[in-house]
Amino acid sequence: MNDENLGMMLQFADSTLPVGSYAHSFGLEGMCQSGCVKTVDDLRLFLGRDVRHGLIMVDVPLMLRGYQAALDLDSAAIRHWDEVAWAMRPTGQLRDAASRIGRQTWLLYQKTWRELEGESFVHYQAPIVSGVIFAERGLSEKSAYWTLVYQSFSALVQSALKLLPIGPAAAQLVLRDSLQVMSDQFEIAQSTTDAELGSFNPVWDIAASRHERADARLFIS
Repeated sequence: MNDENLGMMLQFADSTLPVGSYAHSFGLEGMCQSGCVKTVDDLRLFLGRDVRHGLIMVDVPLMLRGYQAALDLDSAAIRHWDEVAWAMRPTGQLRDAASRIGRQTWLLYQKTWRELEGESFVHYQAPIVSGVIFAERGLSEKSAYWTLVYQSFSALVQSALKLLPIGPAAAQLVLRDSLQVMSDQFEIAQSTTDAELGSFNPVWDIAASRHERADARLFIS
């Protein structure tokens, strides 16, 4: 990977990227409200078990499919996987969150890096948008994987700072531990077949659904 691609990867992995991630907890606030995540250890387990499974069985494989479709210049495939990604989100809030962030990411990309014309998205689901961007900018699949993984964990850890009695130093330790869990997961995500796509987590799904009607909340999702 050349220096320009490294710079682009760092920019799009940055937690300060203005795509609206700061306004979403991706179901974490619902998990906290339900009492499933109350401590630093709970957060570490949630990231290393639940979020990890969702990444390797849904988000990363979908991102890689968008990546390959972009390399193939296959607009129909990009549109197909964008629709699949939207359909696989278990709740309306999480579908909307992924679309809002994906759309803002694409708009930002067009203003900063993109020189090509046209687009093929229907819902602008974030994993597919990311896959297309990474392919267009020449990132390797492994670099694309780590960028998406870091974005996902970092956003949740940033949300946790507002939801849990956890300080910045402890948050960085949790982030480090979560990234280490993913060090040997790339090949699993890469080999996931279309029939295997999906993650079943009713506790997280119900918590995210209840969040929509919570009496009070800090985040959109």
